[in-house]
Amino acid sequence: MELEDVTRFQLRRVNPFPGLMIDVDIWQEAHNYHRDQQRLHLLTFHQTGIMAGLEVIANDPPDLSVTINPGIGIDSEGNNIIVSSAQRYTIQARQSGMVYLVIQFREIPSGPYQPPDGGQPTRIMEAYRIQEREELPTEAFLELARIDFDPANPTLHNPRIMDNPGKNEVDHRFRRIATAGVPVQAAPPLPIIPPPAVPTPAVSPPAPEQVKTDIQNKEPSTTRETITIGHVSVGTMNAHTHSEGLHNLAREINRQYDFAVDVKSNVLLDVAIEKCNILYITGNASFELSEQQKRVMREFLESGGMIFGEACAEEQGETPSRGPREFGLAFNQLASQLNRKLENVQRGHPLLSAIHTFSGVPQGAVAGMLLEGGNMIYSGSDYGCAWRGGFQDNPLPRDSIRSSVEMGANIIIYAQMNKT
Repeated sequence: MELEDVTRFQLRRVNPFPGLMIDVDIWQEAHNYHRDQQRLHLLTFHQTGIMAGLEVIANDPPDLSVTINPGIGIDSEGNNIIVSSAQRYTIQARQSGMVYLVIQFREIPSGPYQPPDGGQPTRIMEAYRIQEREELPTEAFLELARIDFDPANPTLHNPRIMDNPGKNEVDHRFRRIATAGVPVQAAPPLPIIPPPAVPTPAVSPPAPEQVKTDIQNKEPSTTRETITIGHVSVGTMNAHTHSEGLHNLAREINRQYDFAVDVKSNVLLDVAIEKCNILYITGNASFELSEQQKRVMREFLESGGMIFGEACAEEQGETPSRGPREFGLAFNQLASQLNRKLENVQRGHPLLSAIHTFSGVPQGAVAGMLLEGGNMIYSGSDYGCAWRGGFQDNPLPRDSIRSSVEMGANIIIYAQMNKT
């Protein structure tokens, strides 16, 4: 949770005194104060996600319905969403594609009424709405599950393998779980930099040896730092392809490491990227950005952000496609336009030892290749597809997936240690 996400709350309580006239506005403000205090507490100390329950179970015997178990969650506005009894929901989709099952907080005016016959409702019930979507909402929500739906077999099932659900199987992997005691992440203080003895170039990344020393000597943190990764899909590639892998990576990191990863999907190349620490740009074809987008990205790099570009080889088919190569050339050209020079990552580079040690760039879904320079990284290894288990018709062995996840952790911690 970022500091600015909670400092937007402006707390103001009623100042009572003898003779104060209580009208609708004052009554409303008095109650809003306590509601905002509760929402602020939930967002600050528990964050957004599912606190308990809300599992999605396929019906038995199988049909197109699922049961949502009772439970409680907190949406991104700090609202409690409480499901007190099991709810049955029937999927309405009839075309193939990803179905997102989400729950959203809703307020419902209710009785008793004043006057009793046709008057105004005197209560507001805090309720919820469960619905399926073709894409995730932009307003506050919690994801309950998703289903890669195939209408050729109109029945739903629980996953046979929890970490690798198939078609028409309930996928719980992207549910966000709320945690207790996670500190709000304040922006780091600006470093005090002494005047250089000699002029230095505008883009001057530290020597690999120095970065490696800094990483190895890093003091263990008593708090869990949250690193936000924004995903941008360019060109015609299905944005879901690498988003799924990125969420898998975040889940593994949140389980295993002393830092946490928060993923923002479908990020636009505008001022919103200021909320991200790392920008993950994926595609499988050539692309070109506007001057405004380049300016935003230049400012993002200068503020200490990291841009990680990766070509997706998912659509190669039987013959290699030119798309990934064209994406790589476009990304390298973008780096040049941003006054960055990308060079091959070789043995001894701190990217290969930030947390896990590699003798060379590990293979992802395809043969390994990594470039780096000036807070920009380019991967031709397609770690994004490796993080989701490999291609549909060519799954990866467990060791390859594990090394890809470890390389992903290296990239993230390298970005944090290599801030300009």
